[in-house]
Amino acid sequence: MVGRAIATAWSGFYNDILKGTKGDMRFESFVIDVKSVRGGGADTVGEFVLKGTRNGKFIKFTKQYVGRHAIGYEGTLVDLEGGNQKIVGECYFPHQGPKGSPDNLVVSGDPGYFELLRDLATERKREAAFKMVVAQSKMMVGLVRFFFEDVCFSCIQVLFLLNSKTTPSQFYFTIASIAAGVLMSILGPITEAVNSRKHRLEAGDAAVSPPPVDGGAAQSTQPGSPGDGKGEQALLLDNSTPEHLAYEQRVEQALQTSKSELFVGNTDYIDILMEKPEEPALVPDVAITDIIASRPGVRKVLCCGVVMFWSFIVSVPFVFDISCEHGIPSKANLSFLAIAFLNLFLQIWCAAQTKYGYLTLVHAPQMLGLNLFLALLGLFDSYSDMAFVAMLEQCNNWLWKPAAAVFLVGVLLMQALPGVIFLASGHHIPAALKLNEMNVLLMLLKPSIN
Repeated sequence: MVGRAIATAWSGFYNDILKGTKGDMRFESFVIDVKSVRGGGADTVGEFVLKGTRNGKFIKFTKQYVGRHAIGYEGTLVDLEGGNQKIVGECYFPHQGPKGSPDNLVVSGDPGYFELLRDLATERKREAAFKMVVAQSKMMVGLVRFFFEDVCFSCIQVLFLLNSKTTPSQFYFTIASIAAGVLMSILGPITEAVNSRKHRLEAGDAAVSPPPVDGGAAQSTQPGSPGDGKGEQALLLDNSTPEHLAYEQRVEQALQTSKSELFVGNTDYIDILMEKPEEPALVPDVAITDIIASRPGVRKVLCCGVVMFWSFIVSVPFVFDISCEHGIPSKANLSFLAIAFLNLFLQIWCAAQTKYGYLTLVHAPQMLGLNLFLALLGLFDSYSDMAFVAMLEQCNNWLWKPAAAVFLVGVLLMQALPGVIFLASGHHIPAALKLNEMNVLLMLLKPSIN
Protein backbone atom coordinates (compact mmCIF):
# COMPACT_ATOMS: atom_id res chain seq x y z
CA MET A 1 0.00 0.00 0.00
CA VAL A 2 1.40 3.38 -1.00
CA GLY A 3 1.66 5.80 1.91
CA ARG A 4 1.25 9.50 1.96
CA ALA A 5 4.31 11.65 1.26
CA ILE A 6 5.74 13.72 4.10
CA ALA A 7 4.76 17.23 3.07
CA THR A 8 6.63 19.17 5.76
CA ALA A 9 8.52 18.71 9.01
CA TRP A 10 6.13 21.05 10.84
CA SER A 11 3.24 19.82 12.97
CA GLY A 12 1.34 21.26 15.90
CA PHE A 13 -1.78 21.71 17.96
CA TYR A 14 -4.04 24.50 19.22
CA ASN A 15 -6.71 24.92 21.86
CA ASP A 16 -10.07 25.43 20.19
CA ILE A 17 -11.27 28.88 21.28
CA LEU A 18 -14.94 28.01 21.02
CA LYS A 19 -14.95 24.45 22.37
CA GLY A 20 -11.98 24.68 24.70
CA THR A 21 -10.59 21.41 23.28
CA LYS A 22 -7.21 20.54 21.80
CA GLY A 23 -6.97 20.14 18.03
CA ASP A 24 -4.12 18.93 15.84
CA MET A 25 -2.97 20.86 12.76
CA ARG A 26 -1.77 18.92 9.72
CA PHE A 27 0.28 21.03 7.31
CA GLU A 28 0.58 20.50 3.57
CA SER A 29 3.08 23.34 3.58
CA PHE A 30 4.61 25.68 6.14
CA VAL A 31 7.38 28.10 5.17
CA ILE A 32 9.12 30.69 7.33
CA ASP A 33 11.57 32.94 5.55
CA VAL A 34 13.22 36.24 6.44
CA LYS A 35 10.06 38.32 6.36
CA SER A 36 7.02 36.15 5.77
CA VAL A 37 5.09 33.10 6.88
CA ARG A 38 2.91 31.11 4.50
CA GLY A 39 1.43 27.66 4.18
CA GLY A 40 -1.73 25.61 4.37
CA GLY A 41 -3.24 22.42 5.65
CA ALA A 42 -6.24 21.10 7.56
CA ASP A 43 -7.46 20.46 11.11
CA THR A 44 -10.69 19.35 12.76
CA VAL A 45 -12.45 22.54 11.65
CA GLY A 46 -11.51 22.28 7.97
CA GLU A 47 -8.93 23.24 5.37
CA PHE A 48 -7.05 26.48 5.87
CA VAL A 49 -4.49 28.81 4.30
CA LEU A 50 -1.79 30.59 6.32
CA LYS A 51 -0.38 34.01 5.58
CA GLY A 52 1.59 36.27 7.86
CA THR A 53 4.82 38.00 8.76
CA ARG A 54 8.03 37.48 10.68
CA ASN A 55 10.00 40.08 12.59
CA GLY A 56 13.05 38.38 14.07
CA LYS A 57 11.71 35.77 16.48
CA PHE A 58 8.19 37.21 16.45
CA ILE A 59 5.74 35.30 14.25
CA LYS A 60 2.28 36.55 13.34
CA PHE A 61 -0.10 34.95 10.85
CA THR A 62 -3.76 34.46 10.04
CA LYS A 63 -5.27 31.02 9.54
CA GLN A 64 -8.09 31.51 7.06
CA TYR A 65 -10.46 28.55 6.80
CA VAL A 66 -11.75 27.97 3.29
CA GLY A 67 -15.18 29.56 3.05
CA ARG A 68 -15.33 30.17 6.81
CA HIS A 69 -13.91 32.34 9.58
CA ALA A 70 -10.28 33.24 10.31
CA ILE A 71 -8.11 32.83 13.40
CA GLY A 72 -5.14 35.01 14.30
CA TYR A 73 -1.91 33.58 15.68
CA GLU A 74 0.93 35.37 17.44
CA GLY A 75 3.94 33.58 18.86
CA THR A 76 7.69 33.35 19.32
CA LEU A 77 10.11 31.19 17.35
CA VAL A 78 12.29 29.17 19.74
CA ASP A 79 15.41 27.20 18.78
CA LEU A 80 15.71 23.77 20.41
CA GLU A 81 18.50 21.22 20.67
CA GLY A 82 19.47 19.21 17.62
CA GLY A 83 18.31 21.84 15.13
CA ASN A 84 14.62 21.53 16.04
CA GLN A 85 12.41 24.60 16.39
CA LYS A 86 9.04 25.43 17.86
CA ILE A 87 6.61 28.33 17.83
CA VAL A 88 4.56 28.97 20.97
CA GLY A 89 1.97 31.66 21.46
CA GLU A 90 -1.69 32.60 21.45
CA CYS A 91 -4.51 32.23 18.95
CA TYR A 92 -7.57 34.48 18.83
CA PHE A 93 -10.31 35.83 16.63
CA PRO A 94 -8.84 38.76 14.66
CA HIS A 95 -11.44 41.22 15.97
CA GLN A 96 -10.75 40.05 19.53
CA GLY A 97 -6.96 40.43 19.56
CA PRO A 98 -4.58 38.51 21.78
CA LYS A 99 -5.47 40.58 24.84
CA GLY A 100 -8.85 41.91 23.79
CA SER A 101 -12.19 41.33 25.43
CA PRO A 102 -14.39 38.51 24.02
CA ASP A 103 -17.49 39.02 21.98
CA ASN A 104 -20.56 36.82 21.81
CA LEU A 105 -18.77 34.29 19.58
CA VAL A 106 -16.12 33.43 22.15
CA VAL A 107 -16.77 31.15 25.09
CA SER A 108 -13.87 32.43 27.16
CA GLY A 109 -12.25 35.86 27.26
CA ASP A 110 -8.78 34.29 27.31
CA PRO A 111 -7.08 33.62 23.99
CA GLY A 112 -6.30 30.07 22.98
CA TYR A 113 -2.84 28.52 23.13
CA PHE A 114 -0.93 26.94 20.26
CA GLU A 115 2.38 25.20 19.68
CA LEU A 116 4.06 24.25 16.39
CA LEU A 117 7.11 21.98 16.22
CA ARG A 118 9.67 21.49 13.45
CA ASP A 119 11.15 17.99 13.68
CA LEU A 120 14.57 17.96 12.04
CA ALA A 121 14.66 14.14 11.94
CA THR A 122 11.47 14.11 9.87
CA GLU A 123 12.97 16.73 7.56
CA ARG A 124 16.11 14.65 7.09
CA LYS A 125 14.00 11.59 6.19
CA ARG A 126 12.11 13.66 3.65
CA GLU A 127 15.38 14.88 2.12
CA ALA A 128 16.73 11.32 2.00
CA ALA A 129 13.60 10.11 0.20
CA PHE A 130 13.99 12.96 -2.30
CA LYS A 131 17.67 12.12 -2.89
CA MET A 132 16.71 8.48 -3.40
CA VAL A 133 14.40 9.41 -6.29
CA VAL A 134 17.03 11.75 -7.77
CA ALA A 135 19.66 8.99 -7.60
CA GLN A 136 17.31 6.57 -9.35
CA SER A 137 16.64 9.13 -12.08
CA LYS A 138 20.37 9.75 -12.57
CA MET A 139 21.01 6.00 -12.64
CA MET A 140 18.43 5.47 -15.38
CA VAL A 141 19.92 8.27 -17.48
CA GLY A 142 23.36 6.78 -16.95
CA LEU A 143 22.19 3.34 -18.09
CA VAL A 144 20.61 4.83 -21.21
CA ARG A 145 23.87 6.56 -21.99
CA PHE A 146 25.86 3.41 -21.25
CA PHE A 147 23.90 1.09 -23.53
CA PHE A 148 22.98 3.48 -26.35
CA GLU A 149 26.19 5.46 -26.62
CA ASP A 150 29.31 4.60 -24.65
CA VAL A 151 29.45 0.82 -25.19
CA CYS A 152 28.93 1.10 -28.94
CA PHE A 153 31.22 4.08 -29.36
CA SER A 154 34.01 2.53 -27.33
CA CYS A 155 33.90 -0.64 -29.47
CA ILE A 156 33.99 1.40 -32.67
CA GLN A 157 36.89 3.51 -31.41
CA VAL A 158 38.89 0.45 -30.35
CA LEU A 159 38.34 -1.09 -33.82
CA PHE A 160 39.52 2.15 -35.36
CA LEU A 161 42.76 2.11 -33.37
CA LEU A 162 43.39 -1.56 -34.14
CA ASN A 163 42.67 -1.48 -37.87
CA SER A 164 43.85 1.97 -38.88
CA LYS A 165 47.16 3.73 -39.07
CA THR A 166 46.66 6.82 -36.95
CA THR A 167 48.65 9.98 -36.46
CA PRO A 168 49.71 10.94 -32.92
CA SER A 169 46.97 13.60 -32.72
CA GLN A 170 44.32 11.10 -33.83
CA PHE A 171 45.57 8.44 -31.42
CA TYR A 172 45.65 10.64 -28.32
CA PHE A 173 42.34 12.34 -29.13
CA THR A 174 40.66 8.93 -29.57
CA ILE A 175 42.18 7.62 -26.34
CA ALA A 176 40.89 10.71 -24.49
CA SER A 177 37.42 10.19 -25.97
CA ILE A 178 37.35 6.52 -24.92
CA ALA A 179 38.58 7.34 -21.43
CA ALA A 180 35.97 10.07 -20.93
CA GLY A 181 33.13 7.87 -22.20
CA VAL A 182 34.09 4.78 -20.22
CA LEU A 183 34.77 6.73 -17.04
CA MET A 184 31.41 8.51 -17.14
CA SER A 185 29.46 5.39 -18.13
CA ILE A 186 30.91 3.05 -15.50
CA LEU A 187 31.09 5.34 -12.50
CA GLY A 188 27.73 7.05 -13.01
CA PRO A 189 25.14 4.23 -12.71
CA ILE A 190 27.17 2.32 -10.11
CA THR A 191 27.57 5.36 -7.88
CA GLU A 192 23.91 6.31 -8.16
CA ALA A 193 22.77 2.74 -7.39
CA VAL A 194 24.82 2.82 -4.20
CA ASN A 195 23.48 6.28 -3.33
CA SER A 196 19.89 5.19 -3.96
CA ARG A 197 20.23 2.28 -1.54
CA LYS A 198 21.90 4.47 1.09
CA HIS A 199 19.20 7.15 0.86
CA ARG A 200 16.45 4.51 0.98
CA LEU A 201 17.80 3.23 4.29
CA GLU A 202 18.11 6.79 5.63
CA ALA A 203 14.55 7.66 4.58
CA GLY A 204 12.94 4.69 6.29
CA ASP A 205 9.15 4.78 5.94
CA ALA A 206 9.39 8.09 4.04
CA ALA A 207 10.85 6.15 1.08
CA VAL A 208 7.44 4.56 0.44
CA SER A 209 6.02 7.85 -0.80
CA PRO A 210 8.83 10.36 -1.46
CA PRO A 211 8.27 14.07 -2.17
CA PRO A 212 8.03 15.19 -5.81
CA VAL A 213 11.28 15.99 -7.58
CA ASP A 214 9.85 18.68 -9.86
CA GLY A 215 9.73 22.18 -8.39
CA GLY A 216 7.30 25.02 -8.79
CA ALA A 217 6.57 26.03 -5.21
CA ALA A 218 8.98 28.96 -5.12
CA GLN A 219 7.58 32.29 -4.07
CA SER A 220 8.74 35.55 -5.55
CA THR A 221 10.98 37.55 -3.25
CA GLN A 222 10.43 40.85 -5.00
CA PRO A 223 8.95 43.75 -3.00
CA GLY A 224 5.20 43.74 -2.88
CA SER A 225 4.79 40.26 -4.35
CA PRO A 226 1.69 38.31 -3.32
CA GLY A 227 2.15 36.05 -0.36
CA ASP A 228 5.16 37.73 1.25
CA GLY A 229 3.22 39.68 3.89
CA LYS A 230 4.56 42.97 2.56
CA GLY A 231 1.86 45.25 3.91
CA GLU A 232 1.73 43.79 7.41
CA GLN A 233 5.50 43.44 7.55
CA ALA A 234 5.88 47.15 6.97
CA LEU A 235 3.76 47.82 10.06
CA LEU A 236 5.65 45.30 12.18
CA LEU A 237 9.01 46.82 11.30
CA ASP A 238 7.74 50.39 11.41
CA ASN A 239 8.94 50.93 7.86
CA SER A 240 5.93 52.91 6.67
CA THR A 241 7.72 56.25 6.92
CA PRO A 242 7.78 58.45 3.81
CA GLU A 243 11.55 58.04 3.59
CA HIS A 244 11.34 54.25 3.60
CA LEU A 245 8.50 54.18 1.10
CA ALA A 246 10.51 56.43 -1.21
CA TYR A 247 13.50 54.08 -0.85
CA GLU A 248 11.35 51.05 -1.66
CA GLN A 249 10.03 52.82 -4.75
CA ARG A 250 13.59 53.60 -5.88
CA VAL A 251 14.56 49.95 -5.35
CA GLU A 252 11.63 48.74 -7.44
CA GLN A 253 12.33 51.21 -10.25
CA ALA A 254 16.05 50.31 -10.28
CA LEU A 255 15.20 46.62 -10.39
CA GLN A 256 13.01 47.07 -13.46
CA THR A 257 15.67 49.23 -15.13
CA SER A 258 18.39 46.67 -14.45
CA LYS A 259 16.24 43.93 -15.95
CA SER A 260 15.52 45.93 -19.09
CA GLU A 261 19.20 46.83 -19.49
CA LEU A 262 20.56 43.45 -18.45
CA PHE A 263 22.96 43.01 -21.36
CA VAL A 264 24.55 46.46 -21.04
CA GLY A 265 25.55 45.86 -17.42
CA ASN A 266 23.23 48.25 -15.57
CA THR A 267 24.03 48.18 -11.82
CA ASP A 268 21.52 50.74 -10.50
CA TYR A 269 19.75 48.09 -8.45
CA ILE A 270 22.99 46.99 -6.78
CA ASP A 271 24.04 50.60 -6.15
CA ILE A 272 20.79 51.42 -4.32
CA LEU A 273 20.95 48.27 -2.20
CA MET A 274 24.53 49.15 -1.25
CA GLU A 275 23.27 52.44 0.21
CA LYS A 276 22.30 50.52 3.36
CA PRO A 277 25.42 48.69 4.60
CA GLU A 278 23.59 47.56 7.75
CA GLU A 279 21.26 45.32 5.71
CA PRO A 280 22.80 42.01 4.51
CA ALA A 281 22.32 40.57 1.04
CA LEU A 282 19.54 38.02 1.44
CA VAL A 283 19.46 34.84 -0.64
CA PRO A 284 16.14 32.96 -0.47
CA ASP A 285 16.12 29.36 0.75
CA VAL A 286 14.39 27.84 -2.27
CA ALA A 287 15.15 24.64 -4.13
CA ILE A 288 16.93 24.67 -7.49
CA THR A 289 13.95 22.79 -8.92
CA ASP A 290 11.68 25.64 -7.76
CA ILE A 291 13.93 28.22 -9.41
CA ILE A 292 13.91 26.34 -12.72
CA ALA A 293 10.24 25.35 -12.69
CA SER A 294 8.67 28.61 -11.50
CA ARG A 295 10.92 31.25 -13.11
CA PRO A 296 10.59 31.18 -16.91
CA GLY A 297 13.42 33.68 -17.31
CA VAL A 298 15.93 31.41 -15.58
CA ARG A 299 14.69 28.40 -17.51
CA LYS A 300 15.00 30.25 -20.83
CA VAL A 301 18.57 31.31 -20.07
CA LEU A 302 19.57 27.74 -19.19
CA CYS A 303 17.82 26.44 -22.30
CA CYS A 304 19.65 28.94 -24.50
CA GLY A 305 22.99 27.67 -23.20
CA VAL A 306 21.99 24.04 -23.71
CA VAL A 307 20.60 24.61 -27.21
CA MET A 308 23.73 26.55 -28.12
CA PHE A 309 25.92 23.65 -27.00
CA TRP A 310 24.00 20.92 -28.86
CA SER A 311 23.76 23.12 -31.97
CA PHE A 312 27.52 23.56 -31.88
CA ILE A 313 28.03 19.80 -31.53
CA VAL A 314 25.89 19.08 -34.59
CA SER A 315 27.58 21.83 -36.64
CA VAL A 316 31.18 20.73 -35.97
CA PRO A 317 31.65 18.65 -39.18
CA PHE A 318 30.03 21.37 -41.31
CA VAL A 319 31.71 24.47 -39.90
CA PHE A 320 35.30 23.38 -39.21
CA ASP A 321 37.89 21.99 -41.61
CA ILE A 322 38.47 18.50 -40.22
CA SER A 323 41.12 16.47 -42.02
CA CYS A 324 42.18 12.85 -41.72
CA GLU A 325 45.82 13.80 -41.25
CA HIS A 326 45.52 16.58 -38.67
CA GLY A 327 42.25 15.64 -36.98
CA ILE A 328 40.26 18.29 -35.14
CA PRO A 329 41.50 21.87 -35.67
CA SER A 330 42.33 24.03 -32.67
CA LYS A 331 39.56 26.48 -33.60
CA ALA A 332 36.97 23.77 -32.93
CA ASN A 333 38.53 22.94 -29.57
CA LEU A 334 38.60 26.61 -28.55
CA SER A 335 34.98 27.06 -29.63
CA PHE A 336 33.99 24.03 -27.55
CA LEU A 337 35.74 25.42 -24.48
CA ALA A 338 34.07 28.82 -24.92
CA ILE A 339 30.56 27.34 -25.16
CA ALA A 340 31.26 24.83 -22.39
CA PHE A 341 32.50 27.56 -20.03
CA LEU A 342 29.41 29.61 -20.85
CA ASN A 343 27.21 26.70 -19.75
CA LEU A 344 29.27 26.27 -16.57
CA PHE A 345 28.88 29.97 -15.80
CA LEU A 346 25.11 29.76 -16.28
CA GLN A 347 25.00 26.89 -13.78
CA ILE A 348 26.93 28.94 -11.21
CA TRP A 349 24.64 31.92 -11.83
CA CYS A 350 21.54 29.79 -11.29
CA ALA A 351 23.03 28.12 -8.20
CA ALA A 352 23.88 31.48 -6.60
CA GLN A 353 20.16 32.41 -6.56
CA THR A 354 19.55 29.90 -3.77
CA LYS A 355 20.83 29.82 -0.20
CA TYR A 356 22.20 26.29 -0.63
CA GLY A 357 24.06 27.26 -3.80
CA TYR A 358 25.45 30.48 -2.33
CA LEU A 359 26.73 28.77 0.81
CA THR A 360 28.29 25.99 -1.28
CA LEU A 361 30.02 28.56 -3.48
CA VAL A 362 31.46 30.41 -0.47
CA HIS A 363 32.15 27.62 2.02
CA ALA A 364 32.61 24.47 -0.11
CA PRO A 365 34.37 25.63 -3.31
CA GLN A 366 36.09 22.23 -3.59
CA MET A 367 32.70 20.56 -4.17
CA LEU A 368 31.81 23.20 -6.72
CA GLY A 369 35.13 22.74 -8.50
CA LEU A 370 34.74 18.95 -8.61
CA ASN A 371 31.27 19.16 -10.16
CA LEU A 372 32.43 21.80 -12.64
CA PHE A 373 35.15 19.36 -13.74
CA LEU A 374 32.64 16.50 -14.05
CA ALA A 375 30.30 18.72 -16.08
CA LEU A 376 33.14 19.72 -18.40
CA LEU A 377 34.14 16.06 -18.77
CA GLY A 378 30.59 15.10 -19.74
CA LEU A 379 30.36 17.90 -22.30
CA PHE A 380 33.71 16.90 -23.76
CA ASP A 381 32.48 13.32 -24.10
CA SER A 382 29.66 14.42 -26.44
CA TYR A 383 31.96 16.77 -28.33
CA SER A 384 34.64 14.13 -28.83
CA ASP A 385 32.06 11.64 -30.13
CA MET A 386 30.95 14.05 -32.84
CA ALA A 387 34.54 14.93 -33.70
CA PHE A 388 35.42 11.23 -33.94
CA VAL A 389 32.57 10.59 -36.39
CA ALA A 390 33.70 13.53 -38.55
CA MET A 391 37.30 12.34 -38.48
CA LEU A 392 36.32 8.82 -39.57
CA GLU A 393 34.32 10.20 -42.47
CA GLN A 394 37.26 12.29 -43.67
CA CYS A 395 39.52 9.21 -43.51
CA ASN A 396 37.04 7.24 -45.69
CA ASN A 397 36.83 4.65 -42.95
CA TRP A 398 33.72 2.48 -43.12
CA LEU A 399 33.32 2.78 -39.35
CA TRP A 400 32.00 6.32 -39.72
CA LYS A 401 28.54 5.04 -40.71
CA PRO A 402 27.88 2.89 -37.61
CA ALA A 403 29.50 5.62 -35.50
CA ALA A 404 27.15 8.23 -36.99
CA ALA A 405 24.15 5.96 -36.34
CA VAL A 406 25.19 5.49 -32.70
CA PHE A 407 25.65 9.25 -32.32
CA LEU A 408 22.27 9.99 -33.90
CA VAL A 409 20.37 7.54 -31.69
CA GLY A 410 22.44 7.44 -28.51
CA VAL A 411 23.35 11.11 -28.22
CA LEU A 412 20.90 13.24 -30.18
CA LEU A 413 17.67 11.24 -29.82
CA MET A 414 18.25 9.67 -26.38
CA GLN A 415 20.06 12.57 -24.67
CA ALA A 416 19.98 15.95 -26.40
CA LEU A 417 16.34 15.95 -27.51
CA PRO A 418 14.74 14.76 -24.22
CA GLY A 419 17.19 16.90 -22.23
CA VAL A 420 16.13 20.09 -24.02
CA ILE A 421 12.42 19.18 -23.88
CA PHE A 422 12.49 18.35 -20.15
CA LEU A 423 14.40 21.52 -19.30
CA ALA A 424 12.20 23.77 -21.45
CA SER A 425 9.00 22.34 -19.98
CA GLY A 426 10.21 22.33 -16.37
CA HIS A 427 9.32 18.64 -15.91
CA HIS A 428 11.58 15.75 -14.89
CA ILE A 429 14.14 18.34 -13.83
CA PRO A 430 16.72 15.91 -12.32
CA ALA A 431 16.73 13.91 -15.57
CA ALA A 432 16.98 17.14 -17.60
CA LEU A 433 20.00 18.29 -15.59
CA LYS A 434 21.70 14.91 -15.94
CA LEU A 435 21.05 14.67 -19.67
CA ASN A 436 22.56 18.12 -20.19
CA GLU A 437 25.53 17.49 -17.84
CA MET A 438 24.52 20.20 -15.37
CA ASN A 439 26.40 18.60 -12.49
CA VAL A 440 26.61 21.80 -10.43
CA LEU A 441 22.82 22.06 -10.25
CA LEU A 442 22.50 18.31 -9.70
CA MET A 443 24.72 18.68 -6.63
CA LEU A 444 22.33 21.25 -5.15
CA LEU A 445 19.07 19.33 -5.62
CA LYS A 446 16.89 19.20 -2.53
CA PRO A 447 13.14 18.97 -1.91
CA SER A 448 10.98 22.06 -2.12
CA ILE A 449 10.48 23.82 1.20
CA ASN A 450 6.89 23.19 2.23
